[in-house]
Amino acid sequence: MTTPAGTSNPVPFYYVLPPVVLDVSPSSGPVAGGGTITVTGRGLATATAVLFGGTAVTPTVLSDGELTAVSPAHAAGEVSLAVLAVGGSATASEAFGFVAAPTVTGFSPLTGPPAGGTLVDITGTALSTTTGVTFGAVPATFAVLSDTRVAAVAPSQPPGAVTIALTTTGGSATAPGVFLYLL
Repeated sequence: MTTPAGTSNPVPFYYVLPPVVLDVSPSSGPVAGGGTITVTGRGLATATAVLFGGTAVTPTVLSDGELTAVSPAHAAGEVSLAVLAVGGSATASEAFGFVAAPTVTGFSPLTGPPAGGTLVDITGTALSTTTGVTFGAVPATFAVLSDTRVAAVAPSQPPGAVTIALTTTGGSATAPGVFLYLL
């Protein structure tokens, strides 16, 4: 640049490519907020915000290809998720879901052998994002059948009574009553 006072040194200017969001995991979180998500992609090193719908949160940048963010409180439902960076913004291809806390209303059968293997039908609400089922403190194999039903295989346990608990991306819930391991 030249002025009547003289010539200055040129200042470099850099073009920064916009970010790219390839994956968001998990793709849902609790309505109360506080769920940590991981965003993977490219151009994330200059990220300044992650938008959950219209609510911005400050991300923790781990690398150019990965960042984490903590979801804010939000009403149940789906919102777009976008990353804002120096080079522009990128929106995830799938919506982010805010999930209500689950409830467990019952299960059947109520008993099984200590060797395990009993197929237990668990009923409740907001169960579609179930990530774990435990009998006492022992994890069980499970399958999500619907938003109101989960099937779990009782793991082996010593004889006695245990509680059944489910964990979803919306929170955790314990079934009423106990499951009895009987000889």
